[in-house]
Amino acid sequence: MKYVTAILCVLILAATAIPALADPGGNPSEQSNSEARGAYDQGMDYFRRQQWNLAVQAFLRAVNLEPRFVEAWTNLGYSYRKAGDNQKALDAYRRALDLRPDFKFAHAYVGRLYIAMNNRDMAMRHYEILRRLDAAMAEELRKAIEAGNADQGKDAGGY
Repeated sequence: MKYVTAILCVLILAATAIPALADPGGNPSEQSNSEARGAYDQGMDYFRRQQWNLAVQAFLRAVNLEPRFVEAWTNLGYSYRKAGDNQKALDAYRRALDLRPDFKFAHAYVGRLYIAMNNRDMAMRHYEILRRLDAAMAEELRKAIEAGNADQGKDAGGY
């Protein structure tokens, strides 16, 4: 009976781990939902043109169609910040980091959001995390923190 219980526990653990391993969090090149990918691409077009409100709408469509689309959540956060809605930006970044805690772009951009919100301590927390994920990107964030300018340097937006 002990062995049967142990085997059942292993099977249950394996069954719950497989979906987590199968979904890396939403790589845009591997998005299974083509409609979500189309909305994301449209959002990136608006993003490049700095049409923040239109980018927000496109990225919202993408995450509504594909809720685990980390890149869309991250760029939604960035677009919200540029459109002036810091709280919605923070909510979008939190969603991205809930889905993929090691997503370096989300840490870099939420760090920049905290700079814009004059919260150096929280920006530094994300810098410390980012330092372990991507030293060069972390250095760009550190420079922006020191300058107190969320948009300073490269990696200031557009994943």
